[in-house]
Amino acid sequence: MATQAKKEEVSYLKDKFEQAGSFVLADYHGLTANQMVKLREIFTKQGLEFRVVKDTLARIAAKQAGFPELMDMFTGPIGIAIGYDEPALAFRLSEECRKLYTPHYIPKGGVFEGVIVLEGEIKRYASLLSREELLAKLAMVCASPMRALAVVLKETIRELATVLNRVCKQLEEEQNKEEHDG
Repeated sequence: MATQAKKEEVSYLKDKFEQAGSFVLADYHGLTANQMVKLREIFTKQGLEFRVVKDTLARIAAKQAGFPELMDMFTGPIGIAIGYDEPALAFRLSEECRKLYTPHYIPKGGVFEGVIVLEGEIKRYASLLSREELLAKLAMVCASPMRALAVVLKETIRELATVLNRVCKQLEEEQNKEEHDG
């Protein structure tokens, strides 16, 4: 029979899986205690949560949260990097940790905004731009036609002013000529 603590842990993990914008599962076997402290700091400094879980309880929570495909990934010592606001960040940091702690930190897969991500796809998700970067690019793309229109209008107005100036000069010259002739 399951203890109350185990039931609470499963419920807690299920809630985390459901609320997270993304999370990455990783095998951290072989990391020293100091490396684990630094690993947690890397995630915490960026506003993510890194949690070591019991694989049996995590399997149950993943299934209850609607991610039965993840159940096979919960084998051995598993850490979960959980992100809420910036989905690509958990993948980016996991990829950085993989490089930093090779061969002891191995991302196994995860979830990106409800989509299951397999081990081979982690690098692709890690390379995605952040929301801020995407919004900045979108703003540039949207502003570009407006900027081009402003340049064209400015040039057109400048040309109109030049033409009007020439017309005024011609009229003045004609008026001066008529006054001298008349």
